[in-house]
Amino acid sequence: MTIRFALAAITVFLTASSVRAEECPNDISEDSGVRRVQAKKWFSKGQTASSEGDDVAALKAYQCSLRFVPHGFTAYNIAQIAERIGDLEVAIASYGQYLLLVPDAKDAQEVNEKVNALKERLLKARQKEKEITAISPLASEPPPARSGANGSEGTDQVAAAPAVEATGPKPVESVTQEKPEVTNYRTAAWIVYGGAGVAVVAGVITNVLARSKMDNCNSLYKKDPNNLSPAESACSGAKPLAYMSYGFFGVGAAAAVVGTVLVLRPTPSSEVAMIPLREGGLALGWSGRY
Repeated sequence: MTIRFALAAITVFLTASSVRAEECPNDISEDSGVRRVQAKKWFSKGQTASSEGDDVAALKAYQCSLRFVPHGFTAYNIAQIAERIGDLEVAIASYGQYLLLVPDAKDAQEVNEKVNALKERLLKARQKEKEITAISPLASEPPPARSGANGSEGTDQVAAAPAVEATGPKPVESVTQEKPEVTNYRTAAWIVYGGAGVAVVAGVITNVLARSKMDNCNSLYKKDPNNLSPAESACSGAKPLAYMSYGFFGVGAAAAVVGTVLVLRPTPSSEVAMIPLREGGLALGWSGRY
C-alpha cells in the first residue's frame, strides 16, 4: 500500500507539472466555438495559478485566453497581475484594452485614474534608469593590486601614490594671475568729447549767423521805421538760426557730461586716494590709465 501510494503521488505531481508547463498554442482556429473552448480552458488555468500564488503562470494563462477570445474581464485580470508583479507597461496596456472591450464600465473613471498613476510611476522609473545609466560609466574602478618583492600585493604603494601627487608643486597655471580686463571707456570718452566740440563749434557758427541777421533787422528798422516788412523778414530769418545754435550748445554740454562720466568711470588701473595737505585738510586724488 505504501509503494502504491507513493507511485500515485508521483504520478499526480508529474501530471500537474506537465499541465503547468503546457505552452499556449500558436495556431488559433477559425471556428468561434473552438476558440471559446480554448479561452475557457486557459482562463481556468489562470484562475488556478492565481489561487496558488503563481502570478507568472497566471499571467501567461490569462494572456493565452485573451488571444483566443478578447474579453474585458480577462484583460482586467491581466492588468491587475501585471501591476502586482511590477510590469507597468503590460498593466497600462491591459487596463486600456479593458476600457475598449467594456466601454460602459462602471469603474471607468477609477481605471483611468489608475492608468495615469501607473504612467507616472513608469516615467519616474525610466528617468531613474537613465540617471543610473549615465552615472555608471563614470564610476571609477579600483586600481589593480601590484605585487611586492616578496610576492604579496602591494596595496600600500598604490594608496600612497595620490598623496605624493597631492603634495607636489602646483601647476604653473594655478599661480598665474589673470590679466586685468581691458576697457574702452577712455576711447569712448574722447570720441564723445570730440562730438561735443563739433556741436559747440556748430553752435557758435549758427549763433554768429543769427546775430548777423538780427543786426540786419535792427539796421533796416532804424533806416525806415515806417516800412517794417524788410525788418520783420530779417528778424524771422534770425530766429531759426538762434534756436539751432541753442540746440547745438545743449548737445555739446550733454556730450561733455557723458565724456566726463566715462573718464571718471572706475577701471582696474584707476586709483582714488585722500591726500592730506600741509595747510590742513584733505584733497581727493584720482589717477588712471588712458
